Amino acid sequence: MKKELQTFGLLCFLLCSGTLYGQTMIVRNSAAKVSTDFTLAGKTMQAPIVIDSLDFPAVKLAADFLAEDIRKVTGRKPKVSNSTKNGPQLIIAGTIGNSKLIDGLIASGKITTSKIKGHWEATMWQLVANPMPGVKKALIIAGSDRRGTAYGLLQLSKLMGVSPWEWWADVPVKKQQMLTLSLAATKIDEPAIKYRGIFINDEDWGINEWARKNFEKEFGEGVGPKTYEKVFELMLRLRLNYFWPAMHEVSKEFGDTPANVELADKYAIVAGSSHCEPMLYNNVHWKENLRGAWNYSTNRDTIYKIWENTAIFRKDKEAVWTMGIRGIHDRGMETPPTRITDRIDVLQKVFRDQRNIINQYVTKQFGPVAQCFVPYKEVLPIYDAGLKVPDDVTLIWVDDNFGYIRRLSNPEERKRDGGSGLYWHLSYYGYPHSYTWINTTAPALMWEEFHKAWENQARRMWVINVGDIKPMELGIDYFSRLAWNPEKQQANTQPQFLSAFATEHFNRQSAPAIAELLTAYYRLGTVRKPELMNREWALSLSGREAQALQADYEHMMQMNANTLSILPRDQQDAYTEMIGFPSDVLAISGLIFLHDRAAILTSDKQIHEAAITALRSKLQNNIDNFNNKIAGGKWQYMMPGMVTAKKLLAWNSQVAWPWAETRQPDTTKKALQVDYIRAAASADRQSSSGKTKWTLVPGLGQSGKAMVLKPVNITQIWDEQDLSAPTLFYNFEGSEISKAILDFMPTFRVYPGMRLRVAVGIDGKYLSTIEVPGSDGKEDENGVNRNQGIRNNFVSAVVNLPPTSKGKHRFFVRAVDPGVVLDKISFSKSN
Repeated sequence: MKKELQTFGLLCFLLCSGTLYGQTMIVRNSAAKVSTDFTLAGKTMQAPIVIDSLDFPAVKLAADFLAEDIRKVTGRKPKVSNSTKNGPQLIIAGTIGNSKLIDGLIASGKITTSKIKGHWEATMWQLVANPMPGVKKALIIAGSDRRGTAYGLLQLSKLMGVSPWEWWADVPVKKQQMLTLSLAATKIDEPAIKYRGIFINDEDWGINEWARKNFEKEFGEGVGPKTYEKVFELMLRLRLNYFWPAMHEVSKEFGDTPANVELADKYAIVAGSSHCEPMLYNNVHWKENLRGAWNYSTNRDTIYKIWENTAIFRKDKEAVWTMGIRGIHDRGMETPPTRITDRIDVLQKVFRDQRNIINQYVTKQFGPVAQCFVPYKEVLPIYDAGLKVPDDVTLIWVDDNFGYIRRLSNPEERKRDGGSGLYWHLSYYGYPHSYTWINTTAPALMWEEFHKAWENQARRMWVINVGDIKPMELGIDYFSRLAWNPEKQQANTQPQFLSAFATEHFNRQSAPAIAELLTAYYRLGTVRKPELMNREWALSLSGREAQALQADYEHMMQMNANTLSILPRDQQDAYTEMIGFPSDVLAISGLIFLHDRAAILTSDKQIHEAAITALRSKLQNNIDNFNNKIAGGKWQYMMPGMVTAKKLLAWNSQVAWPWAETRQPDTTKKALQVDYIRAAASADRQSSSGKTKWTLVPGLGQSGKAMVLKPVNITQIWDEQDLSAPTLFYNFEGSEISKAILDFMPTFRVYPGMRLRVAVGIDGKYLSTIEVPGSDGKEDENGVNRNQGIRNNFVSAVVNLPPTSKGKHRFFVRAVDPGVVLDKISFSKSN
């Protein structure tokens, strides 16, 4: 296993960090040997970086970052200037139409940019001999726009081994004597998703405290320009272009600090706002006693004026304008009105007024003004009841706050000019319980849901809620790769990504162990996020499940300790921040609840209470280490502690720790006794239908081996007894088996009007059709099926089997609707 991971990791390193549309571009630590080599930095020289003085500020920033990155790697910094008379080899970078250097090369026939001109964020890399007098060779980096050029420069930094997380996660830079670029032919790259964004949210206990008390004390109001500048640099390096800023009450409104807006523009970041901040306006500090109610039906003129003033202030900056209206902060729409039909009328008026403001004031220099509508929470039923959103406005669909997309576009909605996108959570503050501490969301789940969105035309805007950024590094990094090119990431994406990330950020020797640890981490995080653990969950486990989980948690802690011990000292901080700390939080939290379970159910109460005390102490020490020792105290106040709410058992507590329990433990609830369990991927045989088949997604589900019906094609629906439908077959023996239990991941039907079903049977005989519980969209996260389904990451359906004879039998699961994810099948002798 480890040998396979090591080999695979090296392969992924080459593929993931240097391959563009099938062409390889690499940077190596050796001298240039052939004409397709270009010396970025040699032992005695560094190629100067040349940009046009009139090009965009983001290009100058990226050039300066690249020069500094070369210095970090080699100890020698190249010059950045607008002169081509600085040496025989140059890096010439510029934006088509904004760089006389690039435009001159085009006019002279030295380069051809027809494949990127007019495209969105496209980059071309090309080696050109004798591009101009006095220059023997140049690496030309041409961008179709300002971000295309900046991305082209900073991709060189990544290929040199400078991680985008070098500052944010203290990833050390590996020193090299020289840097040579190998570029056999012209390379072109451009994104598949137009807007790829992150949302800093629920920042009260992490990044806000860190900025306010540590990094940006002089600002005095939490996250401000100094912090945002670091965020924007990270985004530029990750090729993320769209941003929803921090917006809780503890933070000063992004738009109220002009420097924030100017910095976003300087870094070519498309500033936007969340689902509850219409027209880029954050109303979190709205004073009703001074301005009246935040209610468009009763206070239209005041709200209109606020939006108009915002448009005047932000009119010349690139942005995505959020349309519609909700309540103050993240509350539902104000009343009156209460009836959905009346609320539709209000929203239609809001749309008309907002678009009038945009048309009157906002620049068209970046093309048609980008606008989005996010039907989040109470707004989705209003939309589904008949709200008409202007055709060129992008519909941003939403997940259920726990990673499962509530709906995508129906066939008519797919014809809209504005297209659609997705807003999705890696972190969430809300009912039934928050999870804002660490990121345990598996890349495999991200791929399954986002790829489903991609297949169903949600391709315009993707945004993820990343909480405080730390410790969400792996989730953000994977998202940046997935959003850039979803087609490149296929079903085996998780093991590929984990191997590649470990190799890129640490070393090839430790990469297999890190990838193995992360594989276990994401599977156990799927079993239960630490923030969603509680006594009820632990007591619901069977003895066999509890024993297996305890062994898994203990093994993961040991893997973590072993991995940390073999890493070079300069890599240990980065490892702890991104991997070690989160994995210990998960394992220690799980063990605390398992020891609490044992203290209740066994006679060894004192032993288990002592174990809990020791684990609490270890966890607190880890938190203290993160805040006060890692990177010399750089992240002091960043990592929240074990308590974030006054009431430890409340929905907004960090974890519902067992020592806060005052209720008598309920030991009467017993799970259905199962006699044996099979991962869905262990099918003895399967059939497909054309290109549609049941596909193993490594790392998905509690089993880590869930099967997904791919592609998720809305035209592929089968009759319940259609023998040609893709089918999974499971053999079993005996005449005492009376039940089959199917564990599905709690996904939704693709859009309203569709369903999410499979047909089941035994020995070739159809028995019944099963609809995935809670998949019809009628429940929210507090519903009878989804309340536990989102915590467990599965919902179960029980199939009663007819009496069978002794001997071998075959149970089958046959596709009916697209979008089904089957995790496990269990067989039971229980009546």
